[in-house]
Amino acid sequence: MFINPKIAIENNWVQGITNYEKQVQPNAIDFTLDKVFDIGHTEFIISEEGKIMRSTAEHLSVEDRKTGMWFWHLNIGIYDGMSNVYVDVPEGVAALLIVRSVFNRNGIFITSGLYDSGFKGHIGFAIHNRIGPAKIATGTRIGQIIFVKSENALMYAGNWNHEQGTHYSEREEN
Repeated sequence: MFINPKIAIENNWVQGITNYEKQVQPNAIDFTLDKVFDIGHTEFIISEEGKIMRSTAEHLSVEDRKTGMWFWHLNIGIYDGMSNVYVDVPEGVAALLIVRSVFNRNGIFITSGLYDSGFKGHIGFAIHNRIGPAKIATGTRIGQIIFVKSENALMYAGNWNHEQGTHYSEREEN
C-alpha cells in the first residue's frame, strides 16, 4: 500500500522539499535533479567479496545567457543523477522511484534500486537518455519517490548510506 506523502514529510522521512505545492503529489513526492555525474568507462568489478565502482566526474551545468538559467546538456547515454532531497527510510517502510511522465515521453528514463528500511541518503538514480540531446535545468523535478508499507526482515546498513549534502562516491568505501 502506498503511504500518503504528507506522512513521509511530517515524520521527517524526507528533507529538502523546496516547493511543497509543486512537489507533493497525490501518491508520491516529486524530487529534483540537482547534480549530474558522468559515469566513466573504467572497469566495474563486483563479487560477493566486494566491488570496484566505475569512476564518476561531476557533469557541470552551463548558463543560458538569454534566460540566466543553468542547464545540463545531456547527450545520448547514461548519467548518475542526485537530488538534494534526502530520505531516512524507517522500519516498516520501503521506497521506490519512478520517472515523471514528461521525461518518459521524451525517451529519458531513470532507474534505481529499492530503498530499503534503514536507508539514509540523498535520492540517487541513473538517468538514461535514449533518443537525442536534452537540456535539463538545474532543480527540475525529474521523478517521484513512493513510500510503501513493508515487513522488513532487518534494517539496511550498507555502503549506500551517506550523510546529507554528500554523494555516495565521496565515501572512503564504495
